[in-house]
Amino acid sequence: MDKRLLEIKKDCLQNKKKEEKKSNSLSYKRLLTFFIFFITICLYIYNHHNIILIISLLFFIIFIILVFCHNKVIKNIHKIDKYLEIITRYENRLTDKWQNETLNQEGEFDHPINDLDIIGDNSLLKYINFTNSIGGLKNLIKSLSLTNYNKKTILNNQSSITELKDKQSFILDFQYEISTIDNIKELNYSEILSYFNQKSQDNKIVLRISLILSAITIIIATLSLIHILPVYFFLCLALIQLAFTYFFSKKYQDEFSIIDKTARDLSNLNKLYQLIIQTTFTSENNQKLQNNIQKGQRSLIELTKIASLNSYRLNFITYIIFNVFFSLNFIIIHKYHLLLKHKITALKTSIQSLEEFEKLISLTTICFVKKQITLPIISDTLKIELKNIKHPLLKEDNCIANDFSCNKDINIITGSNMSGKTSFMKTIGINLVLAYNGAYVNASTFNFPITKLFTSINVKDDINKGISTFYGELKRIKDILDYSEKNNTPMIIFIDEIFKGTNYNDRILGAKETLKQLSSLNCIVFLTTHDFELCSIKNKIIKNYHFSEQYHQNRIIFDYKIKEGQCHTTNAKYLMRQMKIIK
Repeated sequence: MDKRLLEIKKDCLQNKKKEEKKSNSLSYKRLLTFFIFFITICLYIYNHHNIILIISLLFFIIFIILVFCHNKVIKNIHKIDKYLEIITRYENRLTDKWQNETLNQEGEFDHPINDLDIIGDNSLLKYINFTNSIGGLKNLIKSLSLTNYNKKTILNNQSSITELKDKQSFILDFQYEISTIDNIKELNYSEILSYFNQKSQDNKIVLRISLILSAITIIIATLSLIHILPVYFFLCLALIQLAFTYFFSKKYQDEFSIIDKTARDLSNLNKLYQLIIQTTFTSENNQKLQNNIQKGQRSLIELTKIASLNSYRLNFITYIIFNVFFSLNFIIIHKYHLLLKHKITALKTSIQSLEEFEKLISLTTICFVKKQITLPIISDTLKIELKNIKHPLLKEDNCIANDFSCNKDINIITGSNMSGKTSFMKTIGINLVLAYNGAYVNASTFNFPITKLFTSINVKDDINKGISTFYGELKRIKDILDYSEKNNTPMIIFIDEIFKGTNYNDRILGAKETLKQLSSLNCIVFLTTHDFELCSIKNKIIKNYHFSEQYHQNRIIFDYKIKEGQCHTTNAKYLMRQMKIIK
């Protein structure tokens, strides 16, 4: 685990111990001062000596000060506990405890690359997820689903993540501040901001009339006070002004509600915004996000001011005074329309930038919990070069590293059951997903091309749609071939146990024809199979690799290392004998 995080944890534990000691001391002092205060009050009631009363009041003041100091210490302890809780979540990534975390994922994620365990239980999303808001989580899911990636976005993310991985204190502060926002897990800022899309007309003529009436009212009120005009002149005009403002407020009731609701939910972002604004960033992408948030904070401050004015409407007395003399309702709506016209876009952009920071911070997770990491290098040719690559969801010390490199090849991988064929493909695939997101990967070298990713691994049947496993596989292969006809983008394709859902003869026929078509495409293919016939296909771009096992004292031992050439062993009969299926 990252050394700096461990140092912060050590500091937190030491500070917590000091604060707890201070808390215990203050508790005793509070009790003692209150006891003395109580005794002196009793003595004063009995003797009525002023000196005793002064002493009593002095100890009461000391008691109040101690209460204030004690509450401050308790808040510090609570804050330290929050930091330790966040660090513990990182530590859980070193074991299997991260799998017990709850992921507030909405709906099902139906996408072919989920074959690589990207979304869902025990997935990459769950492993790296440190988002808090609904929008942040959705942003991370969208990014991991590879709906939109190119060289520019990858490099931007790389620069952001490289800088953030050295800002452990900022990341912890960020996660602490966002976790203190009430109901942050349920807040959908996109939904809140959608209220601002409602159309309403700003009537400047009505505002001017109201301001003129208010000015006249102030003048007549002044003249009434110095007895130049009768008081009923003022009262009549005040009633006209109140009636005018009442009917106006009825027309704009929705706007007043929106101001109150949005300000209440968004004002909690101020501390988080301030943290981001005060942090020094050198990455161009991080600076851009920071500038967006700085502009958004100005809009947020303006919204908060409007909401403060709106709060005077809730009190009967202030409602009358401010509407009679200062046209409160009209001014609030006018300021609200100015906000919509000039500043609301900045506020929306700042929320998006905040959710982007949430995503980027989640993508730094690998940096803090893995020993072997590297920033992937983008290759301009269709070539992969990997060294010491490991599966990021497995315990690193127990995971076997592999080296692999290939060009525009079809890589057929054979091996016995449980030897590591599918896991090897998933290891490459899941690290590729991280690489396409600009994140560090679990390897010492990772050179990769920017390609379209296709998988056919965990293909399932769908009884509701009448789709069998075999037909599902056919659809995946068809998608690949159709994509290649319409696009020039190179592809990386992962196919596990090709056409396993049909009989042997049809499987071999279909597999050979599929390999023939794939060999003419601009792609790298990883294909696992138990059908050794596919290994003997004569094609210069087809390469054979395998995983092997050894037998020792009636046990199978796998080394999980990929090797060149075709596998020549099987373990199916051995496993069936072990399970007493056959004799």
